[in-house]
Amino acid sequence: MTKILVVDDEESIRNLMQMNLELDGHSTLMAEDGLTALEIFKEESPDIVLLDVRMPGMEGTEVLSRMKALNADAEIIIVTGHGDMDLAVECLRKEASNFLTKPVSEELLSLSVKRAEEKLALKHKLKQYTRNLETLVREANLELERAYQFRENIIENSPDAIVCIRKGGEIIIWNSASEKLIGYTKQEVVGKMNIVEVYPPGVAKQIMKYLRSDDFGGPGTLQKIEVLVVHKSGKEIPVYISAALLYEEGKEAGSVGIFTDLREKKKLEKQLLRSEKLSSLGKLSAGIAHEINQPLTGVLTFAHLLAKKFKDDEQTRKDLDIIVRETTRIRGIVQGILDFAREMPMQKKPWRIETVVEQTLQIVVNQQRFFGIELVRDYDPDVPDVVVDANLMEQVFMNVILNALDAMSGSGTLTVRVKRNDDMCDVSFEDTGCGMPDEIQDKIFDPFFTTKDSTEGMGMGLGLAVSYGIIKNHNGDIAVTSQVGKGTTFTIRLPLDNT
Repeated sequence: MTKILVVDDEESIRNLMQMNLELDGHSTLMAEDGLTALEIFKEESPDIVLLDVRMPGMEGTEVLSRMKALNADAEIIIVTGHGDMDLAVECLRKEASNFLTKPVSEELLSLSVKRAEEKLALKHKLKQYTRNLETLVREANLELERAYQFRENIIENSPDAIVCIRKGGEIIIWNSASEKLIGYTKQEVVGKMNIVEVYPPGVAKQIMKYLRSDDFGGPGTLQKIEVLVVHKSGKEIPVYISAALLYEEGKEAGSVGIFTDLREKKKLEKQLLRSEKLSSLGKLSAGIAHEINQPLTGVLTFAHLLAKKFKDDEQTRKDLDIIVRETTRIRGIVQGILDFAREMPMQKKPWRIETVVEQTLQIVVNQQRFFGIELVRDYDPDVPDVVVDANLMEQVFMNVILNALDAMSGSGTLTVRVKRNDDMCDVSFEDTGCGMPDEIQDKIFDPFFTTKDSTEGMGMGLGLAVSYGIIKNHNGDIAVTSQVGKGTTFTIRLPLDNT
């Protein structure tokens, strides 16, 4: 039975969480403030902590730091009613397991606790492995079969990359997760590569220095630090590394390192920052747009009146026509900003998602820009209905399709796929256009970022930013993969139980 400590200064929230957790079969402990929580944490050593941030006395971030100092393996889930982005990033950097915003649904609470339990189980397995690995090296020549089974059952099934080296740097163990993370196969690495080739220049030497110092867990141990490893392709990947020296008959024989991929965590931090940026820019843009709209209307009205008054003066009328045209273009830009900032209530109901896709395609397939484009449909008939606002979803699909058409410039193939992916529905649009470099992919969902010509009001950089917000409001996700010269794929993921 998992022991869970709930820390919140609101009694009603504590009671509600206690009821839901105990219905799931967990044992619960309650604390109304940070000091009480720390005392209970020291005495009871709970497996998981649900920790509020804003509390009288000691703030939740301080409680988080102290609990991690007492037990670095504790799974601490931050629960707060304050959606502050800096706070979220701070908690994640202090090793919070998750960050939940109140009110927390029963389903989300259960899922978060379940994932925390899975992490605890994994940590226990990895600790057990580290304790046994020194024995494995010492007995390897006598128990080759046992070593093989050990590696297959524990090392090979680990979701984290595990690398073992002899003194001097020769790699002797390289599990499947290492292959996936760094790109080299066992055949390319074991007995052939030195560990220095896995890191950027100088990093391997620095890690060994840390392992022998007193500052990172004591001599022979390296607690979790962030470093870069180098993929076979040459791309640098951020990871956490934990390491230990291995000894044989009292002498240093090698070391073991465990690498945790940080790309998903970095992606989450980037999404949190983007969401906050969207929210802030939306509020700012709405205020500015409203202030601009009124004088624009006046300029446009009087320009029309003057055009009528000077209809016989050709040069003046031409000048006024320019004013009308450019003012109209500005008004279109302002309207786009207002659309970006506006939060409209969604009208969601169950839809066959391919029906929504087809409704969108019908709008564009007969347009001139679609001529020369081959359309390929791949719809999975077994995908159940998805609860969405069809009008908003058409807006998302239209933005993606038009971007694809622009990328192909009148020649290529657009492949539209709808398929089930566990409890999600994936809608993907794959084009054979010009593709995008990595630095562009990192920015395309940012508001006002565009690679298009802004002439005549085009390319304001709001289409994908608005689409991103719509998908997030449907509890979904949108991602892009692209290669320069080979094309781009946008994948929109929507939950099948989105009510």
